[in-house]
Amino acid sequence: MSYPDPPNQPSWAPPGPQTGGQPAGQPGYPGYPMGMGAPQPPQYAAPRKKRIWMVPVAAGLGVVLLASTVWAANTVLGGWFGGPQPETVMPSSSVMFAKLDLKPSGGQLANYAEFAGKLPDEVKDELDPESDPARDLVESEFDYLDYDKDVEPWLGKRFGFAMWETDSEAAQVSRDGMAAAFAVAVTDEDAARTALQEVQKKEDLSFDFRDDFALLAPNSATLSDLDSKIAASGTLDAQEDFASDMQSIGGDTLATAWMDLGEFSRIQADSPSSGYGRSSNPFDDLTGGEDVEGRVAMSLKIESEYAEVRGDMFDVKSGNALDDYKAPEPGLEAMSSLPNNTVMAVGGSGLDSVAEQVWEENPDDFGDFEDALDAQDVSLPEGFTQLLGSKTALGITDVEGSFDDVFSNDFSLQYRATGADADLLEEIATAMSEANYKSAPGVDTDGDTVVISSGATGAGKLGDDAFFQRVMEGTEDSHVGVYMNLREFSPDDDIANPEQWGAVGGAVNFDGSNGSIVARWAPSGGA
Repeated sequence: MSYPDPPNQPSWAPPGPQTGGQPAGQPGYPGYPMGMGAPQPPQYAAPRKKRIWMVPVAAGLGVVLLASTVWAANTVLGGWFGGPQPETVMPSSSVMFAKLDLKPSGGQLANYAEFAGKLPDEVKDELDPESDPARDLVESEFDYLDYDKDVEPWLGKRFGFAMWETDSEAAQVSRDGMAAAFAVAVTDEDAARTALQEVQKKEDLSFDFRDDFALLAPNSATLSDLDSKIAASGTLDAQEDFASDMQSIGGDTLATAWMDLGEFSRIQADSPSSGYGRSSNPFDDLTGGEDVEGRVAMSLKIESEYAEVRGDMFDVKSGNALDDYKAPEPGLEAMSSLPNNTVMAVGGSGLDSVAEQVWEENPDDFGDFEDALDAQDVSLPEGFTQLLGSKTALGITDVEGSFDDVFSNDFSLQYRATGADADLLEEIATAMSEANYKSAPGVDTDGDTVVISSGATGAGKLGDDAFFQRVMEGTEDSHVGVYMNLREFSPDDDIANPEQWGAVGGAVNFDGSNGSIVARWAPSGGA
């Protein structure tokens, strides 16, 4: 998306050094990549077409990552392994960074091929292993280029995008104090220069080359500002927080994204963009107007057994919102002890402790819940442990029908709560069944765990299921977990062969201002 020139602002930047000798592009509104906190100025005229800043969006969001994985797994190229990463040509002052890496290591390549073989037939039928995602992008957005002749001979397999603060108005991508650049790996600078000069004739673009990357920017002022920032403080890969955060989320990723929340919100809050009638701080709705600190990082990773999306937060704070919360002891034992025919499950450790801390912060929010407990002579906060225990899990079993039918019919379940009050839970279960004219569920104990079961529940343990183990691998010490067995749903118009879709699972781990979220899909098409 692009914006027109604001009133009384020239539509061109002062001429400057340009690779290819073309005049500089407009500094005013070349479009705001990724849409993060971008102001929405009024439309003064029909916008000019400025597609070059659609490229980061198309690369980061429009490229189908599964297609990229299949393509990478089925492609053999010379010089495939190794090479620099985009963060080595971006400034250390970057507050936002994202990259797509289609140049995997040998181990990744083997994982991609094995994972692609496990995809459901429905997915495989939609993917062409010979299709190059870059071709689709170039042919749709730059139809004046011949991909085979003008692009493919030099195009590398790594792409990066970064934004940083700048004092140069000419270098800003909009009136928010931010500059941005896009990095494309190249294997032949001369061939890349010829193609980019053609693009430069039609788009607002400046470019230059650094360490096997073509740097693309809306004008030469942005590239000059990038160079000055690197000269002053180095490149992003050497920035201490960024390097530490990337190490935490792990390597061998297909895509990653990173943001310095504190710096980004400060820049937005200090920008004049709020003059357009919109809050310039994108986190106001989440924080209630409080300042935010810390950083977040996300990654997409393909292993041989599953695809994983991971998000980590580092030193994240908003006022004192997280300072007073104490993380309970982690563990998902109760969840893995659910019956082996569990279709959907949620579980966690210390949920009673978390609930108590939330209650102490905002007791009025629990008014209706407390009223419901009065009939059972239960008071808060002690009632949280009586009901939830220290380790808790709920599993729905024996589902017949599609996902939409799960809660519209009778279903079986098992509830497990370690350290809960068995007598209280039995009273509540009996009262609920009488109100609905149903037979009361069974209440039993397993050591110090209260077990409530209703309907058909398996004799084995969910933790022994191979797909549960795949999606929950390494999450044993998490605070909250979720799981869904997709193989148990009946075929319908959306899923023809559910037995090929495996399972999905996820986990949350938190410790004050630090935490992580992991979500995985383990397909079963080839297993």
